[in-house]
Amino acid sequence: MILDVELKIIINNSLLNKNITMLSYIKFTKLYLFIIITFFLNFSSTLSIAHEIKPSIADFNYDGSYLNIEIRLNAELILSKIDASNISNTNSSSLSEIYDELRRLDIKDLENIFLKSWNEISSNIDIKINNSSKQIDLIKNDIEDIDNFEISRDTIIYLRVLLDENAEYLTFNWIKNYGPIILRENNSSKTEDELVTEYLTPGLESNQIYLKKTNLISNFKNFSNFFVLGIQHIIPKGLDHILFIFGLFLFSLSIKKLITQITIFTIAHSITLIFVSLSLININPQIVEPIIALSIVYVGIENIFKNYIKEYFRYIVILFFGLLHGLGFALVLSDIGYRSSTLFLNLISFNIGIEVAQISIIFFLYIFIGMKFSTNKYYRKVFQIPSSILVALIGLYWFFERINIL
Repeated sequence: MILDVELKIIINNSLLNKNITMLSYIKFTKLYLFIIITFFLNFSSTLSIAHEIKPSIADFNYDGSYLNIEIRLNAELILSKIDASNISNTNSSSLSEIYDELRRLDIKDLENIFLKSWNEISSNIDIKINNSSKQIDLIKNDIEDIDNFEISRDTIIYLRVLLDENAEYLTFNWIKNYGPIILRENNSSKTEDELVTEYLTPGLESNQIYLKKTNLISNFKNFSNFFVLGIQHIIPKGLDHILFIFGLFLFSLSIKKLITQITIFTIAHSITLIFVSLSLININPQIVEPIIALSIVYVGIENIFKNYIKEYFRYIVILFFGLLHGLGFALVLSDIGYRSSTLFLNLISFNIGIEVAQISIIFFLYIFIGMKFSTNKYYRKVFQIPSSILVALIGLYWFFERINIL
């Protein structure tokens, strides 16, 4: 009799502990899903073509008398005074309405406003020759004629800086509010391997670019810049890629299988990047971005019906979607151009940065979610399936947004 009572007490305590564990797990899951919903819905519009902040491009060359620079930029972004250093989309700024008003102007009116603001704009651009700031002359500016309001238009400004006979090297910098910029050197007196292509994060001054000598040190430093660019393209800017990685994580509880999936994904998008670098593939962002969104939808749905999916088929799907996401990665580098082995090294650096970010996300999810909760029998019902549904819904929302239905 006493043993029966003790046994009942033990069983009741065991059930009580399980219920407490279950309640704690449900509370955690609700909080976690709330955070994810808030995070992604607040930033769900970050990939619209018209409002996405792209790096400016500065092509420069020099002769015996002048440094000539052509900068392709977003004039409306600069004129609206939006701080492009910490956002990837103009909709995230309180000045977005001013930006949209400027985009609605015709070319002539926008050009007049830009010219009237040139003195202020030029004061925010610092071009140094031998560490001495120089006067920048605006020769002309061309504004792209685009009728579609949903596509941002580029403005090209042509600048000139007087050089003297003692000019050895130059540096370039502009205020961080103008966002990132890519410098591309054109110099017939150098080989392609010696030409500089440098990505500058907002507010960063370029390395010393020598007018006649090679720039080996500069190119080495630029390798690290592209590595950082690769990381930043995933964390924090690549919300769609983060969601795809999260979808991969939800499919499997095995760290070995997760690493295998990431490796296949890596190989696939690396192939695409190489094909783009060799100009064997032309990229149309209006097609690529919606398909990437659909890949997220598919991964979420597949996770729900994982018991009916053969594992080898999962790897084939990841390979295919890796190729698509590689096109998305290539869109970041497409404006830079692929003209030398040095830049190809930068491409490798960019890719390594992407992988570091992806693996970091997988390990973070595995350590803080997989290891703690995956052994719970309610894990699939309470967390895995609801999260997969959420992934699919967000991907579907992005798809409709990118085809301009929303």
